[in-house]
Amino acid sequence: MQQADNLGAIPGIDHGFCSIDDPLRPEAVFICKQMHSASVIEWQAGAVPNTVEADGVYTGEPHPIAVITADCLPILIAATNGEKVAAVHGGWKGLQGGIVANAVQRFADEGIAVDQLRVAIGPSIKPCCYEVSEGFITQFQADQGHLWLNGRAPWSAAQPAPLLPPEIAPPHARQAGSAWFDLSGYGVMLLQAAGIRREQIEVSKVCTYCTSPTFASYRRRTHNPEEQKTLIYSWIARLTD
Repeated sequence: MQQADNLGAIPGIDHGFCSIDDPLRPEAVFICKQMHSASVIEWQAGAVPNTVEADGVYTGEPHPIAVITADCLPILIAATNGEKVAAVHGGWKGLQGGIVANAVQRFADEGIAVDQLRVAIGPSIKPCCYEVSEGFITQFQADQGHLWLNGRAPWSAAQPAPLLPPEIAPPHARQAGSAWFDLSGYGVMLLQAAGIRREQIEVSKVCTYCTSPTFASYRRRTHNPEEQKTLIYSWIARLTD
């Protein structure tokens, strides 16, 4: 199980990024029925896991909440006073749809300012392994280009090197005119657009595709269909009421 330093420094908060069968993850953890949406719900007592449609969950109660991923961004958010936490599933559709702003707004609605938030982005597919089509880039630039109007877009034509020494070879380009997309970089842009400073955000360097076979990667499994299906479980919990 992996943890983020910035969340680990908040008293009364526990969290982790782990495999779905990790014995260290809490029991009775709540997850939404994820749909690649921008919806963020508040946890309710008695809610049955994997039945409520949403891609983010927020709570001030001492009940563990989580998201499951297999390349997408697992985003965990906590208030520095330890009173509110959220878990967000960030695929490109949900991110583009506004799920980050929706999650941050949940804290604002409770009077928690953005400078009082700490965010951890867990293991996800990195640009070394995330090839996207020319059409994807055209559409994304048209819809989201305002985010990098005076900066660098979150993709490159050349395949970048892995951030960590890979145990699995990154994939080769499979289509002409494609690009290599920085999903976690895009997530950071959205967090900053919501008012969160870069120093409040911790981003895992782990690439779910190439860093290690122990991490779940939907894309790696599509390239290697014989690989066993698994998931990453990203959870956060308040320890006291």
